[in-house]
Amino acid sequence: MSSSQNRPSKEAAELVRIIQGFVESQSLYVAADLGIADYLAHGSITAEELAKRIGAHPDALARLLRALVAFGIISCAGEDGFGLTATGQLLRSDVPGSLRTTIRFLAGPWFWQAWGNLSHSVRTAEPAFDHSWGMPVFEYWERHPDLSKIHDDAMEGLTTLASAAILASYDFSQFRTLVDVGGGNGSFLAAALGRHSHLVGNLADLPHVVSHADRVLHNAGVADRCKVISCDFFESVPPGGDAYVLKGVIHDWDDARATMILRNCHRAMNPSATLLLLERVLPARPEIEAAPEYIADLTMLVVSPGGRERTQAEFQKLVESAGFEFTAVKRSGGLLDIVEARKS
Repeated sequence: MSSSQNRPSKEAAELVRIIQGFVESQSLYVAADLGIADYLAHGSITAEELAKRIGAHPDALARLLRALVAFGIISCAGEDGFGLTATGQLLRSDVPGSLRTTIRFLAGPWFWQAWGNLSHSVRTAEPAFDHSWGMPVFEYWERHPDLSKIHDDAMEGLTTLASAAILASYDFSQFRTLVDVGGGNGSFLAAALGRHSHLVGNLADLPHVVSHADRVLHNAGVADRCKVISCDFFESVPPGGDAYVLKGVIHDWDDARATMILRNCHRAMNPSATLLLLERVLPARPEIEAAPEYIADLTMLVVSPGGRERTQAEFQKLVESAGFEFTAVKRSGGLLDIVEARKS
């Protein structure tokens, strides 16, 4: 029998790669959590020296670094040194577009344990997060402010990635007052106001969430054009805007609660005001190229209280059920697309 016949098929090798994907994600998490890239930012260093600085076992750390070389994150430098690849630079804390906190959030123990109970969600349609931690995800963040900070910083990083594409592909200059519902710490609204000097904004979210907004708005130089409003979007949202943006909000909720949020927006909006949902829009039929969107959809199944990613037809049905006229889905070319509707 030839050696080629002993090798696994291409299909088998791909399945094994997928099965072992958790090894890569946890390796990245440990690298991000230990801040390895920050220590490699100014030149190569040996595993032994790095271990002294971060308080790790030299041999065990060397084995992690070798794996990170194979994953394209770390590079070999000299005889026994390690440096950063272009991809690895994104694990640094001090670079624009850093993904360090995003990695710590997405691969952290709060989600890691929940994903271990995916079968619970598939069998029951209940969030595995609640099953794993004994409480809903939003309550978890509220009870753990130190971990909530990781969540908020990660959302800020993901917003930075998405905002440029959204703002480049949609004309926000047509509006005067932009209301960001569930806008977190204001990262998207700050970017929009920074791009359009005539815009004024209202940032609306829960009190413990918007309490972090002042830093973001002041750093962006737009605090004087933005009002920060504490609210619960299941009860009401600020009135008077001619455009209402909900970024990554609707996918957190089932249709009933998503409709409740949208109806509250509808009641608050001026006549003919515009609704903009910044969300992932799934293809009408599953596509291999859309794998990131389906990963996001499974994440909603595992983590959120009934949340899901939706197709264009599902978004149209949802906004129309809340009294809006669906107008279009506009692709941004980035992480999120724009579902546009108007108050009818």
